[in-house]
Amino acid sequence: MTAPGMPHPPMMVNNTITGDPALHTGVQAGHIDAIHFHQPQHVPPVPRQVRPVPASWTDREQELARLTAWIAAQPEFAVSLVSVHGPAGVGKSAFAERLIHSLTHRYPGGHFHTDLTGSMGPARISDVLGRLLRAVQAGPLPAGSDELASWWRSASAARGPVCLLLDGVTHADHIRALTPGGSGHLVVATSRLPLPELAPQGAAQLPLGPLDHTAARTYLARCLGPERIDQEPDATNRLIDLTAGLPAALALSITQLTRHRSRTLSTAVRALDASRSRTPATKLALDHPGAIVSAALDAEYTNLPHFAARLYRTAALLPVDTIDAHLAAAITQRTPAEAGADLADLATSGMLVQDTAQPVRGPVYRYSSPALAHAQEHAARDEPESAGTEARRRAADWYLAAVTAAERLLTPSHRHLNRTYLYAPDPALEFTDRQAALSWLDAQSPNLMSTLRTAHSTGWNAMVWQLVHAMWPWWRAGRMYDLWIEAHHLGLEAARLCKDAVAEQELRNTLGVGLRGTHSFDEAITCFTDVLAGARSRGDVRGEAQALHELGATTYEAGRPEEAAGYLEQARTLRAHREDRRGVALTDILLGQIHLTLDDAAGAIEVLTTARAALLEVEDPHDAARALAWLGQAYAMAGHHEEAEQAGREAFEEFTSHGARQWTARSLEMLGQSLAAAGRKQDAAALYTRALEQYSSISAVDAERVQRRLQAAR
Repeated sequence: MTAPGMPHPPMMVNNTITGDPALHTGVQAGHIDAIHFHQPQHVPPVPRQVRPVPASWTDREQELARLTAWIAAQPEFAVSLVSVHGPAGVGKSAFAERLIHSLTHRYPGGHFHTDLTGSMGPARISDVLGRLLRAVQAGPLPAGSDELASWWRSASAARGPVCLLLDGVTHADHIRALTPGGSGHLVVATSRLPLPELAPQGAAQLPLGPLDHTAARTYLARCLGPERIDQEPDATNRLIDLTAGLPAALALSITQLTRHRSRTLSTAVRALDASRSRTPATKLALDHPGAIVSAALDAEYTNLPHFAARLYRTAALLPVDTIDAHLAAAITQRTPAEAGADLADLATSGMLVQDTAQPVRGPVYRYSSPALAHAQEHAARDEPESAGTEARRRAADWYLAAVTAAERLLTPSHRHLNRTYLYAPDPALEFTDRQAALSWLDAQSPNLMSTLRTAHSTGWNAMVWQLVHAMWPWWRAGRMYDLWIEAHHLGLEAARLCKDAVAEQELRNTLGVGLRGTHSFDEAITCFTDVLAGARSRGDVRGEAQALHELGATTYEAGRPEEAAGYLEQARTLRAHREDRRGVALTDILLGQIHLTLDDAAGAIEVLTTARAALLEVEDPHDAARALAWLGQAYAMAGHHEEAEQAGREAFEEFTSHGARQWTARSLEMLGQSLAAAGRKQDAAALYTRALEQYSSISAVDAERVQRRLQAAR
């Protein structure tokens, strides 16, 4: 056997699968250039992300007709660009949604919607690209904006024509970076200001103005009822004048009048008049659209209960896209029930928008762009200067405590490192089971990344590395390598500034795992080599064993199984010396795969049988099932087909009982391989079909591989 780091002869190896005990599966390839990643045939449902058009939709027929005719006249080889611009509250997004729904039949590839505005500035293009790609294909994504953009162009070019709605564009470069690949697509962008830079690309530019008096009156009648409008014609006219026909301002008045059915239009007009009279002279002119919407928001704001108003101001200072009752409670020191009631009050008042509820979060709320600016303005005026810093820190502390609770539940063997809180959350969030914890991490991932970046820019170094460390189960489950690698670079910098060598070692180790996931094997090996040197210098035997294990896994994936075995044997020896039975068994699973790669069925059976028994004894049923699945492969290689089938079926049943979706699908595939080796191609094809159905919503790469196996079995 070649010693680690020494040259070795090239050899043919089989592609196998390994990964995190419960959360992740990765391709382990002998020769990477032998793997081809094609556009997957099994993908998530066709996206229909554009919000539905409300029954109260009014007017804009001429603009719709003009743009529809323009789109129909565009050449088939082109991607059509439409830019809709106008002031806040004029209804740009609603108009774009109405346009897209009227053209549904033209874009069978899907309707995508993304909002580029954010509470702390424009959304990051890499984050947006990641969301677009996850809507069309399952599985891991590459790291880096350029590669993500390339994948997006490739994925969209392979589909039928798609329509992409980009809300809140501030620069034409955003549109260029997100434009789909191929031809026949439509991109509709909304912005406050015109985007003349798009003119050379032949974009249609539509300035959108307020509703005229007739349309505004029709809109009020549709929402409030014609009888109520007819009863107070003078008040109706005055309301339209005060709101200047801006749909957002009219909608706030409609909400107020609907919430208080006994309130007359005249009362609403007097409140709006009073609100405008309180507008400071330093603000925008009273007839400016921004001032009109702000006055409408002010009219409702003055009626808010104390705690709801404080939450409205404070939450606008957070770097998050959405807020729920638990987060609101953390920043206001209220109970979740009280904060939830405050959020509901704000949504009923029209100050917040309620999004689709998420089972693991409950009702979820967000600000409209005008409301966010209005709330931040009131926070600057009514809250102390330290309010924003305190709110962001309370939110960060709450997130750290919640993520740590998920980490301890999902990955109990992950090294426990200290957590430091300025505002210790009370009560801390608790999870009922593993699936709830993982679902919460997935739902909160955009807010977690925003919180992490804010902590970094603020200089909360301990918070930065602790969040990155605590998010370990999500890095492995989500496999969003661009975010994984970005976050780890921030975390490593923070750990160095904190002079915490153990934290730096842990993050460098998990950075290496992420780099391995992107097939950046040389960089990953450098990470693990640095970790190994640091662990040895500190006498950290646990860290040394982990680094050797990861070096073995990485060199194996890089197609160097003999070198990998040398690292793994060293890791096994150290773990055995520490009496780490579980660690020894996990290393043995990898060693078993190397035996299979080297056509040593007997060696694989011996080591995998030992690993299986040890994992059952330490009560790790998931990894015990992994050992059993590989044991089935070893039996098949040895020609023991009955034992192979029995092991494969038992592994499938165990994974099913654990709810491990990735490995349930993988065990079906592996059982199919065992039956194919026994000459039972029809039975193997049936299992591949079942595996393919499960992989379709989990991993496009795995689904593509099983599709090839299925074709070979037929």
